[in-house]
Amino acid sequence: MLIKQFAFGSIRINYTLLHGSKLKSVKITVEFEHGVEVTAPAGMSEQSVEQVLQQKGRWIMEKLDAIASIETPPPKKEFVSGEKFLYLGRQYTLVVSERAERRPLLVMRNSTFEATVQPGMKVWDRQNIIRELFRAWYKQRAEDKLTEQVRTYADLLNLQPSEIKVTDMDRRWGSCTPRGAVHLNWRLIMAPIQIIDYLVVHELCHLLVPEHSTKFWDRIGSIIADYEERREWLRINGPTLTV
Repeated sequence: MLIKQFAFGSIRINYTLLHGSKLKSVKITVEFEHGVEVTAPAGMSEQSVEQVLQQKGRWIMEKLDAIASIETPPPKKEFVSGEKFLYLGRQYTLVVSERAERRPLLVMRNSTFEATVQPGMKVWDRQNIIRELFRAWYKQRAEDKLTEQVRTYADLLNLQPSEIKVTDMDRRWGSCTPRGAVHLNWRLIMAPIQIIDYLVVHELCHLLVPEHSTKFWDRIGSIIADYEERREWLRINGPTLTV
């Protein structure tokens, strides 16, 4: 699996390139979950692949525009007391307090997030500090929980990923590499556990079947029977998993 880029007019479009040994022509899919994914016949040169992408460039742009049109940007967070923040699919209320003797801190207690900041800060500075507190908190929890779920399902599938990495990803929820590494977007920690599990199984199954073939989806279905519902949930609600 390779992350590549091609130019369509003045626009540069990232895409994931895979090869399928039984394919006779290039297959292109465009989804929010994976962006532009291109599966080419084994042995086909990258130059030939790009020629196909140029021919399909307008169609690809229309698909990307359609995805953008169905995304509903979440309300911009103000990071004030009373706002709701997601964690594993549940909403938790933020309570902000000011204490001069403490460094900025975010903790979860019962059904609330408690943020502590110094008094007298400008609104913009205060928002930025609390936002970074949330990002750090989420990333730490994601590192623990997502890694745990990958290991659980890897054992079930009798797989041994060479690496499990939780990271920032632009418009992608997960990926895997030819060397067997699994990468997941830390923002998944805001989603319900069943959605996390779907993404984990999805990426692990790519270690067995690189392309999105019938065999690939059947393999996912053998582990998660309702994967189509979970996939649709992520397509609709994915844009709200953000701070």
